[in-house]
Amino acid sequence: MRLTRWCFLLLSLTLIAFLPAHAGKKPPQIIFRVFVQTAGVGLPTTQAINVPLPPTGEIIQVRALPEITEHNIFDVKTDATGNVFLTLDHPGRVNLSATTGEDQGRIMVVMLNGVVIYAPVIDEQITNGILEIPHQLDPAVIKIMQDMAKQNVKDAPPAPRAVE
Repeated sequence: MRLTRWCFLLLSLTLIAFLPAHAGKKPPQIIFRVFVQTAGVGLPTTQAINVPLPPTGEIIQVRALPEITEHNIFDVKTDATGNVFLTLDHPGRVNLSATTGEDQGRIMVVMLNGVVIYAPVIDEQITNGILEIPHQLDPAVIKIMQDMAKQNVKDAPPAPRAVE
């Protein structure tokens, strides 16, 4: 009886050792975040973070929770001048529209891997779900973002069906 238990335990451990681990999705290769400047000053770090803006290094506070992340990107395109156009999924579109509609006059901070790549003052509402970054990014970064967007589309839940 003892030998049977020992063999079963050894067999189980051997199988577990050779099975691939699937603890969750692969972590993103690119960390993309869009934050919005807060109205408050001196908020706790659970609600706001300090971000230095290039090129002057001026520090502003932004909301700690991002409005948009890399998981909201469904397509990445560039034009002839190198501008980058990020098409967002439905939650990303809603967040972008609400943020740009409600927070006009504040700064929207676009970060890539923790570095500010674009920080415009919000002057109009963006309702088409496309965030434009008006300058070039490294082609390797664009390729990674395009691959990530394709995976996001693949992983997206199916669209709700219309009721007839």
